[in-house]
Amino acid sequence: MSDDDLIELRREIHRHPEPAGQERRTAALVAAALREAGLEVRTGVGGHGVVAILDAGDGPAIGYRADLDAVAVPGGADHLCGHDVHTAIGVGVARALARERPPGRAVFFFQPAEETCEGARAMIADGAMDPVPPREVYALHCAPLPTGTFAVAPGFGHPGQDVFRIEGLSPAAARRFEALVADLSTVTPPATPEEMAQLEADLQTPDGPLATFVYAQVHREHDAVQGWVRAWPDSRYDDIRALLRAEAGSRLRFLDHHPSSVNSPEHARAGARHLDALLLHASYPFNGEDFGLFLERAPGAMFFFGVGEQGVPHDPDFVPDERAIALGVEAMAGFLRARGEAL
Repeated sequence: MSDDDLIELRREIHRHPEPAGQERRTAALVAAALREAGLEVRTGVGGHGVVAILDAGDGPAIGYRADLDAVAVPGGADHLCGHDVHTAIGVGVARALARERPPGRAVFFFQPAEETCEGARAMIADGAMDPVPPREVYALHCAPLPTGTFAVAPGFGHPGQDVFRIEGLSPAAARRFEALVADLSTVTPPATPEEMAQLEADLQTPDGPLATFVYAQVHREHDAVQGWVRAWPDSRYDDIRALLRAEAGSRLRFLDHHPSSVNSPEHARAGARHLDALLLHASYPFNGEDFGLFLERAPGAMFFFGVGEQGVPHDPDFVPDERAIALGVEAMAGFLRARGEAL
């Protein structure tokens, strides 16, 4: 595929956004492009997941993950998080390595249901990592950085998340609990360019304002409230859970917990050197990620990848610079090739 072909693939995915669990059409496009390049492809992994293996010899494998689903919005779905860009880059990287056939093996995971943090668990449970277990695993995520540039946070990444629900509340009790959860948050999403600049500065500050944080949200449903808490570091969850239980008692149910995504310091720094990436010293508070489940099975890192100043994930005005696709393919294919040679 040429650079223009990858841009058209991204646009085709963008024109037909599919929310978590419904990525059938997107997965079919990906599988066809990978089979055409000669990779061994398995579909229907953990839902609509696609696993593609490039086998150019014995030895350890390098893993690479991209996500397929769009963001759920009222009345449908929209690619407001850049997964269409991630997918196009992932296909481009796989095809580039398939053309070159560098020594070693690579395995590509195209994951469904990232937005609901269900897809990684489902793919792994369905054996995605079993036939060719990767020695290392990597991913990238769109960010409002200059087009084609990278950033990475060694030893940090994305916070985990507790999802909870409380039923049987009176209106007054629901309001009281909503206020309690609102008071838990120590950070708020940036709303102005000045606040975004301050967030960027905080992320680059060792032991700075984001060394520890809580970000929580809740919404009411008749006589119930449901919400989530993201915290860093993971040790904060015990105290937060105790506080919620003290307020809600036996009516409180924790529906799920997603682990934090922690980049291996060694592998993140290797990527930073190769990609000339900006080093961050804290986790980004406002997005969750289930890539951490892949990282529990193999060390690696997720890199923030610049797609221009309008590349703020989940912003209704999210518009990526499509020139980033070719730059991402070139950079990540080169990095994976270098890591394969180093194993």
